This record gives sequence, structure tokens and C-alpha cells, in this order.
Amino acid sequence: MSRETTGPVAPASRIVEVDIVRGFALFGVLLVNMYGFGADSIAWNFPTDKLAFAVMRVFFESKSWTLFSMLFGFGFAVQLQRAHARGFRILPIYLRRLAVLFVLGAAHALLYDGDILMLYAELGLGLLVVRRLPTRTLLLLAVGLMLVFPLARLVSTRDRHAGSEEIRSVGEARARLERAQRTHVYATGSLAEVAADNASAIPANPLEDVNSPESGLAVFAMFLLGFSVGRSGVLRDIPGHAAPIARVRAWGLGFGFSAMAAERVLAATAGYAVFRSQRAGPGVQFAGDLLFAFGIAALALGYAATLILAAQTPRGRAALAPLAGVGRLALTVYLTQTLMFTTLFYGYGFGQAFRLGPGAVTAWAVMIFAVQVVVCQWWSRRFRFGPMEWLWRSLTYLKWQPLRLRSDPTP
Repeated sequence: MSRETTGPVAPASRIVEVDIVRGFALFGVLLVNMYGFGADSIAWNFPTDKLAFAVMRVFFESKSWTLFSMLFGFGFAVQLQRAHARGFRILPIYLRRLAVLFVLGAAHALLYDGDILMLYAELGLGLLVVRRLPTRTLLLLAVGLMLVFPLARLVSTRDRHAGSEEIRSVGEARARLERAQRTHVYATGSLAEVAADNASAIPANPLEDVNSPESGLAVFAMFLLGFSVGRSGVLRDIPGHAAPIARVRAWGLGFGFSAMAAERVLAATAGYAVFRSQRAGPGVQFAGDLLFAFGIAALALGYAATLILAAQTPRGRAALAPLAGVGRLALTVYLTQTLMFTTLFYGYGFGQAFRLGPGAVTAWAVMIFAVQVVVCQWWSRRFRFGPMEWLWRSLTYLKWQPLRLRSDPTP
């Protein structure tokens, strides 16, 4: 079998709508990751900060990684279908693909302990195990995994806020931020000190903290949902499946936003919280956890369906084209996001960790993403892959891939 037969798919064969969805998810991932450097504290109580935090909380928190994880599962289904059509075995290539992804993730984790790539590489092995199961079984398994978080929190005898100490006042929250500015390795450490501190995050543990809605089990559930969508073939003929995609949009947005609204009502009236101190009783907590776990999945599907249908019109496709450029270079974008926001926050950079509130962080996230949009458009006009995508494919296929567009054979 020729190496060309087993090489990566040409850029022209990509599903543009999937790249658009991936680009949208990447902005959310950037925004939420940046909030982890102090902007999620209750210390920021100006109206603009409250508004920015609410937008992040309702529209992006947990929804972005959910959508990104669905796309990973979707991509595996597409790889299986193309491998079958081209008549080569997927296993050796896919295992190398995961191995390279794990190494890239481990290097990334030394800079930022919120890395997701190692977890994807580890859980990707699970997709190999279940890939031949019927779709109905995969969906039932996904639902079961989504239930682990609410059930685990219900029966847990530990602190219901996943081990965090309760912060009772804005003053206390501000004092903690000021202390972190003086003592946290991200705020004061050198690059070597940050890497040494983050080394404990390697490797990722898929079974760590099942009491969290963002555990490895929840990620794998999203893999299964995305894999099921990819296996269905719906996105190979989007115009022919416009009606069911529209139903997913209506159901996903309707149920998802309703669930988020109900969860917020429980937070305001009964002290329910997902990521902060939990004061609600067991029944309210379980109800809130169910709403959150299934609401974020529904919203992610609704977002995807909305973007896919919007891209079916010339005007919508043109408006969303910048997101497609970002999504096409997803690995490069994800890693360079970290380079940019760690330079902004870390002590060896501009030292802004624990000093910026939601409004400022949101503005920085928009600016960083805008730069990436422009650079991705420039790059895509000249090259077949992003630099990290090129490295990933070259190591996966054990052959340096042509990078410049002019390297493509002419008809």
C-alpha cells in the first residue's frame, strides 16, 4: 500500500461547517481558561465585571470543552470511515496519532496545568475499544457516564464543593487574590519553577475527581456523542438533513438554556453551586447537577446545529469563514492561546495573574482571538496545515508532509 494512500486527508476534503464549530469552541476554551487566573473570584463586583462573568458562565463555561470534546469523537468517526473507504488499517496510524498528541499535551501541561490533550490521547484509546458497539449502546453509555457526576456528588461524604474552602465575603476574596499575587508560582515563578510545579499534572488521570462535571468520564461521554453523530453521516449531506439538524437546534437551545436558567434559580434561591461552595440540600444539589450535566450537552449540540445551519447561506458562510480558518488550525490555535495568555499572566511575562477581573479578561480574550483569526487566515492562504498540525501529521504518518499549498499536485 502506498504511503500516499495512507496519508492525511487534503484540506479541500475537510467539512467546513465542522471547522466553523471548532473555531467557535476554541474561543470559548480560551475565555474560560483565562478566567482561571483570578477572574472567577467573587472579589470582582463591579457591574461590568458581573455582566462579563455572567456571559462567560451562561454561554461558555463547560459548554466549550463539551463541544470541543464532541468534535474529537466526531473526528474519530470520520477517520474510521475514510480508512475503510481507502482500504487501510486504522489501528497503527491512530495509535501513533494518540501517542504524538500525548507528548504534545505533556509538554503543554508543563506550561499550563489545564491541558486537555493528554486526556484526549488517553481517552482516545477508549474509542478504539467501543468503536464497534451499536449507536444505541454508545448513546446509553454516554448518558450513564453523564450521570456519574450527579450521583457521585449525591453519595459523597466529602465537602460538596470538591474540596475548596468557602469564601464568605468580597473582602476575603480580595485578600486571597492579593495573597496569590505574592505567593502563587504563576505570579512569582520563573519558567522553570512553573514547569516543575506543573509536572505533577503529567499524566492526566481520567478517573480523577468524578465529583466534577468536567471529569474524564464526562469528556468520554462527549466523545461518544460526537462519535455517534459522525457515524450517522448526517454532516456528509447537510442540506439533505437540514430538518433534523434544525430540530437539534431547537431542542438543544431550548432545553439547554432552560436548564441553565433553572440551575441559576436554584443557585439564587437555595445556595446551589457547581464550582463554588455548596450550601444546598442533597435533593436540590442533585437536581441542579442533573440540569447542569445535561444542559451543557444540550447547549453544545444546539450551538453546533445553529452554526452548521447558518453556514448554509452565502451570507452566513462568509460571516463564519474566520471561525473556519481558526478551526482548521485547531491544535496550533489551542497551543498558541496558552503561550499568549501565560505571557500575559505569569510572573516572567507581564505578571497579571490574579490582577484582572472578568471585564478585562474578556477583553483580552477577544483581542487574542482576533489576532489568531487574522493570522490563521494569512497562514491558510499559504499552507496546507498549521505548524502543529503539520508536525502531528508528519509524526503520525512517519513522513514529512508537504506544507506549502503549492506542493499540492495540480490536476
